Amino acid sequence: MLSYIFLFRRTLWAQKCFAAWIACAALLTGCWDSREIDNLSIIQGVAIDTDQQDMLELTYQHLIAQKSRKNMYSNVTTFDKDSIQSASREQAKQVSRAPLYSFIRLILISDQAIQKTRIDQLLDTFTRSYKPSRKSLVMIVKGNAKEALNKIGKHKEIPSIDLEALAKNSDFNSKIPYRITLGEMSTHISQGADFLIQCLESNDGNHFSGAALVSGKTKKFAYWLDEENVIGINWMLGKTKGSIIKAEDPKTKQHMVFEVEDAHSKLIPHLNGQDLSFTVRIKADIKLNENSVNSEDFLKESFIRTAKEAAQDEIKQTISKSLNSLQKEMRADVVGFGTKVKVNYPAYWDRVKENWQDTFSQIPIDVQAEVQIERTGAYTKGEGE
Repeated sequence: MLSYIFLFRRTLWAQKCFAAWIACAALLTGCWDSREIDNLSIIQGVAIDTDQQDMLELTYQHLIAQKSRKNMYSNVTTFDKDSIQSASREQAKQVSRAPLYSFIRLILISDQAIQKTRIDQLLDTFTRSYKPSRKSLVMIVKGNAKEALNKIGKHKEIPSIDLEALAKNSDFNSKIPYRITLGEMSTHISQGADFLIQCLESNDGNHFSGAALVSGKTKKFAYWLDEENVIGINWMLGKTKGSIIKAEDPKTKQHMVFEVEDAHSKLIPHLNGQDLSFTVRIKADIKLNENSVNSEDFLKESFIRTAKEAAQDEIKQTISKSLNSLQKEMRADVVGFGTKVKVNYPAYWDRVKENWQDTFSQIPIDVQAEVQIERTGAYTKGEGE
């Protein structure tokens, strides 16, 4: 009996030793496919241009790992006649460190490049070979994309990092189209849906200027949208929280500026027989931030009613102008009306989906806006003293 207990304890001790040895071996060997960061060049941004001979011109922004912040990045430009992948391999002639593409922050495409080449062809190698994050941003540059990638931001950030942060300002300014990622763009392309891309101008520093419309059917650039059209589209997408509404009192002609604290949009389809129509319903909570109205009027019910009506009319007019451009001029559905029809009336959608552009251009759309003024900044006598 004693020998059995002794043998059991010895076996248990041997098993523990073996497990400890395995654990140590796993910890000491490290990752089999690891690479030293000192030997890597992390690609932060890519600019795609075409020259006068229609040669593809690619510029890669390399983040150099080093202790000093000085010269933390370097731009490398390569050329190829018709292949982005081949142009990428040309970096090996200029850069000693192996490029790492997994952390690409943004891809800039020049207006010439997108007008000459389909968007899916320009981005194919990034989604197929490089495997960057699906959160990588895509922007269109009016002019030279390489130049935009080389301009230091106002806060002296690395250009690709600065532009990535700048794109998020669509949360505060409805003139800026909502940012679009590589993953979202891939989804739109596969679904054959129209979509917008943020548009940059690089003169006097990088700044946003409207949007570029890409056709889901042709995968090609279709139209430039100005800032007024972008505002209306952002309202329909429910992307105006933090933006402002400038309105005017129709009687006194005095101006009022409201900040949008919260906003929601709803696209409601109606099918009566074979007649399709839509209601665009906007609800927003706003506050008065600036005005030229006498402060004594702020507490009056008549002022609140007039201010609400002025803000609601401004929203409806802005959306109606954008809808007129989208339906009559561009014949493009970038808001998602077709998706609503597909979900609510699938049988009807099957009949019209092949010619949705024609159907969309003829749909009656009623715009409704309802705002709630949360604060006017008014106070009773003695309250602020």
